[in-house]
Amino acid sequence: MSVSQAQRQSGEAPPLPWSMKLLLAGFLVASFAVKLIVAWRFPNASYADVTIQYLEQAHRLLTGQGLVPWEYVVGARSWLTAGLIAPGMKLAALAGGGPDAQIMGALAVCSLFSLTLIVPTFLWGWRFGGPVGAAICGALGAFWFETIYYAGHPLQDSFGTYCLVPALYLAYPNGPATGFRRLLAAGVLFGLATAFRMQLGPVAALCAIWVARTHPSRYLALGLGGILGLGVLGPLDWATFGVPFNSIIQYVKYQGSTIGETGDGKWGYVPWYNYPAWILAFYSGAFPLLLITGLIGARRLPLLLVVFVFNVVLLMAVEVKSPRYMYPGVPLVLTLCGIGMAELALRLWEGKVRTSVLAAGGIAFVVVMSGLLGAFSHFSSHWQLGRGTILATRQVNADPNACGLAIVPAGTWWISGGYVSTDPRIPLYGVDADSPQAKQQASAFNYAITSTETPDDPLPDLTALGFTNLGCRSNGSRGPACVWHRPGTCVPGAAPPLKASMPGWLDAPPQR
Repeated sequence: MSVSQAQRQSGEAPPLPWSMKLLLAGFLVASFAVKLIVAWRFPNASYADVTIQYLEQAHRLLTGQGLVPWEYVVGARSWLTAGLIAPGMKLAALAGGGPDAQIMGALAVCSLFSLTLIVPTFLWGWRFGGPVGAAICGALGAFWFETIYYAGHPLQDSFGTYCLVPALYLAYPNGPATGFRRLLAAGVLFGLATAFRMQLGPVAALCAIWVARTHPSRYLALGLGGILGLGVLGPLDWATFGVPFNSIIQYVKYQGSTIGETGDGKWGYVPWYNYPAWILAFYSGAFPLLLITGLIGARRLPLLLVVFVFNVVLLMAVEVKSPRYMYPGVPLVLTLCGIGMAELALRLWEGKVRTSVLAAGGIAFVVVMSGLLGAFSHFSSHWQLGRGTILATRQVNADPNACGLAIVPAGTWWISGGYVSTDPRIPLYGVDADSPQAKQQASAFNYAITSTETPDDPLPDLTALGFTNLGCRSNGSRGPACVWHRPGTCVPGAAPPLKASMPGWLDAPPQR
């Protein structure tokens, strides 16, 4: 066995040469550019949380105007995510950008944080596969379709992932780390991952136990770091909601009981086997290859596979289910696949094909496979959901004569573009077409966007109110977004402003 083969077996890799540092830098720059291009060219809002819970709240933080969903009324969501993306929106606004530019500013921040996935995957690949492993694992971290997709979605799940993966590399580079400082830094990131998404707490605890084992000093380092990372929620929630760790307290109160969004027919309530079904559907024809190579890679870093499986098993036991909840484990299992692919390639062609050619071929293979899966697998529907509403709002914003926009029916506020997507010169209203006051209220706006939660629900018809349908755009599995227009001017305030409705079970604090 050669020295290089022995190093790959143990994961004791030499320092990165300049050529590999340049490749890593190339991955970082190219990945950031691709994510921004995709976010602009393929706008979507597969999860209403993206717009209403985070972009809208960042907009409200900066301007004081925006929809206030029940989570922010009781403080069940921290301001951590919205606060992080707000500076990107502010910079875009200072540069003279409108709603679209400000949203892109927020997505640029999210995409910048997503680059934290590339360095660990690249370094794991370098340790166990040399230049070929680094190239394949780096390409998976930089260009995998799920990574590109979630980089354009400021979610607690995505930001939690951006902390979890580098934390795990610090704690488990080629086995359990031993250095106090390294484990302290890993603990801080594990704590931050839990602060962003508290469901990652059990995952962080599993990693800590696996790494620390019977060494008290390791538990001390990881524990102190975890307290520091999770501790950011204490003063943040105190400053924003008046109670330290209020977002955790209220989240447990509502999501851990039957008075929240529970019951048959509610969002996210699907059988446990949807998770393995989603995995098969998203990876489709590539699943056998990913399974085989992932198991090969798991021989080197078994904890990464354990984390992915553990997270999915935990999610199966929770009633509310969504593909995005699996995302924190995805970069880890893809790293194992990359290590396995590199090992197979080296066994077949090492010494026969130049290393640089193998590395370039591996990058090209990953890019093509990712593009095909993202465009043609079951995941492809994610790129369409909510797209029609975004494009419809852009159409209204583009008309300099737009003097008012109504969301019809008003109850669809949660799948609208909100105030963050609407030009600030255009007042936003919430109207029901069948209301007795609808005719009078119609004088407040000369544009309206109608949509429904599902394609089967009947769309409101505004013809009787003097509006003409300018066209409808597909919203994926939601009802289409239709733009209505009437000639003439607007009477400001003739209709009620668009507001978020509160559920009847909410124990809302008294209004001050």
